[in-house]
Amino acid sequence: MTYEAPPFVSESLPEQGAAIYALRQMLKKTDCELKITFAPFLRGRKLALKDESVIGFFPVTQVNVTQDFTMSKVVYQTPWVFAERKDNPILWKKPEDILPYRIGNASGYEMAVSFQRLHQEKKLKLEPASTDELNLLKLANKRVDLVFIDAGIFAYLLKTSEKLKPYQNQLQLNSKVIHMDQYGVAFKKTPRAIKEMENFNKLASEEEFTRHVEAYFKKYPGP
Repeated sequence: MTYEAPPFVSESLPEQGAAIYALRQMLKKTDCELKITFAPFLRGRKLALKDESVIGFFPVTQVNVTQDFTMSKVVYQTPWVFAERKDNPILWKKPEDILPYRIGNASGYEMAVSFQRLHQEKKLKLEPASTDELNLLKLANKRVDLVFIDAGIFAYLLKTSEKLKPYQNQLQLNSKVIHMDQYGVAFKKTPRAIKEMENFNKLASEEEFTRHVEAYFKKYPGP
């Protein structure tokens, strides 16, 4: 079994990151072999579709699963939010309220649904960066006002990144949640992949996945 994974699941992290660790622990219940190929999300999705040896990619949400794949049951939920500086909290109610601000966005992430129209109309002041860590550094150094980010990734990076360590007390998450991301595995619509998805859905659960993620952070607490 092979999955494509985005940058926040990384070869440089212990055991390839918390999400892969949790996925691998759940798959130990089966005779399925997990093989990981790393790629930015959009390229990973294309590779998964073209390569016959790849049966799917991970993680995925219903927003970006596309018609060529079927999403498994949800195994993890996390808020998608803005990171901001504590000395510059942003109050907003609707996406248009964000237009005056410079926003950092990591390459490879698809735009949040509620902001897609503004993005397509090129009204958002987006500042791209190759990683979430670089985005947060730009935020800390006042090069952007906000950063699109997964709440779990924000917490992990502030805890483990040596580069962000000087700014731990300067950054925070905005109080308004953009949306809740519900993650699963995207399986191709082939007989083999569909069979694997059926097996996966029988053993997978949010509770177990979350338990393995928590165990990972206890095992690898960072610096």
